[in-house]
Amino acid sequence: MLPWSHGDFQRTNFYLQMVYSGKREGTFMSSHYSNQNKALIAAIIPTYNEEINVADVLAVLHATPILDEVILVDDGSSDGTVGILQQAASMDPRFQVIEHEKNSGKGQAIFSGWAATSAPILLLLDADLKNLTPGHIHTLLDPVINHQSDMTMGLFQGGHLSTDLAHRIAPFLTGQRGLRSEILKYVSREASTGYGFEVALTMAARQNGYRKQIVPLKGVWHPSSEARTERGFWYGAYWKARMYGQIIRAWYLISRERHPNAKSFFSNIGKL
Repeated sequence: MLPWSHGDFQRTNFYLQMVYSGKREGTFMSSHYSNQNKALIAAIIPTYNEEINVADVLAVLHATPILDEVILVDDGSSDGTVGILQQAASMDPRFQVIEHEKNSGKGQAIFSGWAATSAPILLLLDADLKNLTPGHIHTLLDPVINHQSDMTMGLFQGGHLSTDLAHRIAPFLTGQRGLRSEILKYVSREASTGYGFEVALTMAARQNGYRKQIVPLKGVWHPSSEARTERGFWYGAYWKARMYGQIIRAWYLISRERHPNAKSFFSNIGKL
């Protein structure tokens, strides 16, 4: 693990304490949880080298009482992400941290989180979101809670031009979801390797007749891979190319009955 200075940890600790101290003790506990002692709504947040971004998302999750569990799955980070997650978990009993020894991909991180909860409703969020609020979380969850939809897909709107455009072109790639947890039973483990998870999830819902609904996440965005300072432009560009390779691979694996020769050709793309 790369060195994380004591000063970095102190700054993160101070930030989280400042954010959390503004909430009355106990108000973060969901009424569902306290009344029934069984989680009804769980958030699963996969993380990988997100020490720069994740604290903002953690603060919003802490400030959202409707969540009964918040499962933070670190997928083999080499920076200070785990320390930040553990610090947040020490301040909110709903939070739990799961650590992968090595990077296994976003899909496996979400499956690890799902295995740790029996909640029938899930919230899936990326760890690097900007301008997220508890209101956005309700936008994702309320249609599922009220039986208006089985899965919501949150699209960025009015946050940043590049991410807004990406969501308009390919809404099925959004990582922001509210859903009935049972849908995950139908998601192909093979196709969901790495960043193929969103494609696999969307196709599983479609093929099994689950109702989907697009909801706007106004003002929300996240940094593009090539714009992230900790990665640098060229490594960020490589990361994005690798991500889209895994997405294409997932699409063809799911459709292999119609494309029998695609599996062997695309099976190695996700391993680049």
